Amino acid sequence: MGCRRLILLVLAAGALTSCATAVPVGKPTIDVEGAQAQAAEIDRFPINRDGVHALLGVPWLASETFGVEVYRLQGKQRNLLWPIAPVPVPLPSFSDKLEAYTLVIYGADGNVSARASDYVHAAAVDPPTLILRAGDFQFVHYPRDSLTMSLGRYLQVRAAHATSPTCTVLLGVDPVRLAEADRGGFCASVVNLYLDDGERQTLSLTLPAVIPPSRTSDVECRNAGGSYEVFTGDGPGGCLFKPRALYPLTLPVGSHELRFTTGLFDRGVVSTPSCQADELTFATLMGKFMLCLHKDGRRLRRDQPDDEAVLLSAQPPTADRELHVIINDNGAWLYPP
Repeated sequence: MGCRRLILLVLAAGALTSCATAVPVGKPTIDVEGAQAQAAEIDRFPINRDGVHALLGVPWLASETFGVEVYRLQGKQRNLLWPIAPVPVPLPSFSDKLEAYTLVIYGADGNVSARASDYVHAAAVDPPTLILRAGDFQFVHYPRDSLTMSLGRYLQVRAAHATSPTCTVLLGVDPVRLAEADRGGFCASVVNLYLDDGERQTLSLTLPAVIPPSRTSDVECRNAGGSYEVFTGDGPGGCLFKPRALYPLTLPVGSHELRFTTGLFDRGVVSTPSCQADELTFATLMGKFMLCLHKDGRRLRRDQPDDEAVLLSAQPPTADRELHVIINDNGAWLYPP
């Protein structure tokens, strides 16, 4: 079939979506329910890392330092679009996304201490959002993958696995504004970081994850650590997971210049922490570095102050719930450096 004819068919399918039904064609390319049943075998008896590998294969993400692994299985379900009118001729349609994940945590004895598994079957237009929590760890798949652990356990691991003379700066955003937005809205923060004379790094300090209403309920949403909310009039709403995570920077001992910006051409704010060996500094980005939306009746009100600041402290910011530290951001390990 020529490329032009295929495009015309796809466009026609899009035009008929409102009066058509997506019909599965053939079997899915992966067995997500079978993968979940296999992962559940971990809970039947004490099992170590070698046993898990024999059962689940090679992990997608793995860290012996933190004692954590993530297993991933991805596939799809092909569909045909079956129009109701005017001509009942099946047309090509987008495939559904199938993804299964398992989060495995190991204890000091080398055996599995906690495990969480789940899968998602999402239409092409829906984000395949998935949230797993096991022990002190949390894995979020949307749209970037992030693996976090509790601040307390992160500090324990950091103390037990000291690297060459370094310090750590934990980046976060204003917890007061986060808590205010949680009562009927959400906040997002994506900033640019220029470290010393280095190139620009774009960091996602906080982004809410959304689970469509067709794939979750109010109870399931709360169990995943989110809140079920409606933002547009009488719409169906959805589950919003609002993270509380800090982004770690491991720096050599000495003075450093951290320049934070929200655009490519603005000067931003310069912070100059002076690092001592094994020192821990919390850097909280305030004001303009956050964009918050608050529900005001049936509308969302934008809240983004004009000012911007970075506050440095030796103590963690006071938060309304447990802080986590990002240890893997979209496949990249942030610690050890």
